[in-house]
Amino acid sequence: MNKTLLCAAAAAFTCALAFGQSPVVSLQNQEDSTFYYVIDPKELSGLTAGSPLLASKVAAYFSTADTGATFAALAPQAEAKLTGLTEGVHLLVGFFAQLDADDFPVRVVALQADSSVGERFYAVFASPAQLNVRRGVGKLAQYARPASAQGTTVASNRTTDTEGTGAPTGTTGLPAIVTFSSSFDPAVFTRESSGSFKVLSISESRSWTQTGTRIASVQGSLDSDGLKLALNVPGGFSPSVSYFLYVFDTRAAGRENPLTLEIEPMARGDRGACILWQKGSAPRLLGTVKTLGTAVELDVGADDLASGVLSAAGTSPTVDLTAGWYDRALGIWEEFYYSTFPAPAMGATR
Repeated sequence: MNKTLLCAAAAAFTCALAFGQSPVVSLQNQEDSTFYYVIDPKELSGLTAGSPLLASKVAAYFSTADTGATFAALAPQAEAKLTGLTEGVHLLVGFFAQLDADDFPVRVVALQADSSVGERFYAVFASPAQLNVRRGVGKLAQYARPASAQGTTVASNRTTDTEGTGAPTGTTGLPAIVTFSSSFDPAVFTRESSGSFKVLSISESRSWTQTGTRIASVQGSLDSDGLKLALNVPGGFSPSVSYFLYVFDTRAAGRENPLTLEIEPMARGDRGACILWQKGSAPRLLGTVKTLGTAVELDVGADDLASGVLSAAGTSPTVDLTAGWYDRALGIWEEFYYSTFPAPAMGATR
């Protein structure tokens, strides 16, 4: 037989075998901590690894209570073959359960399953993490430990300092919603300028740690008198900084948040303002904002909330908290994601 034809036949046979096999993906844990992961969680359906909403959506996924999610475990320095995957791209979401950590680093990886190329290998590392999630909270409740945690703390009805954080919760007397340690750093941030939008590592930021970008805590309440919020920011404020609360009525794939509160602590000199961005409506000023030293306080009366705001928020809203900095000289906007927290009381006083 012609040697060329023989080689071609052998190659064709090999390809046929490859296409007849199921795709195999190998996952390698390069760390000394166990890696827990899940593939294609239904709550994150439609999310891609390159999405600018990745950090907020994954944080919300972990913060919600466990509804049957089961994480597979990959031992330190071990390898696992992920068989049974269909052809195409799959989203792997996992975290490293570091024994001495209060917050676990999260990795989100797009896995390409393709039987035509044989086995694919993916190595996972704890650093750089795309974000960090609180141990013992939401889906990580089973990984809690008795010691008090440093970092982000979703609080319940308290105004005292979180043990060991050194982060003041403020003196407004409002219940604490979330607190942050002075060492908190977001894993990534977004930068927007001249039509360009990028998701970058925090080490590339020009404005992180500028006056007003570090939030120590958020306090708030909603009752028959209205909505009250307080952001406590060591070091005070700058005209370049704004704070955003993105309110989601649901976290379904492709669903945009219907409400956004933008708080500008120094909108008019030393006077602040809150702008309500509501889907389908023109932006408008909302409530009264007072900026006092290291705290900015928002007070919205019940009558101002009655105009469709609470109904748009839904019955069980969740909130993404960010801080933004605008460099007017360069025309650059940078925004830093802090936390996602539930706001169950917001739909209770319609």
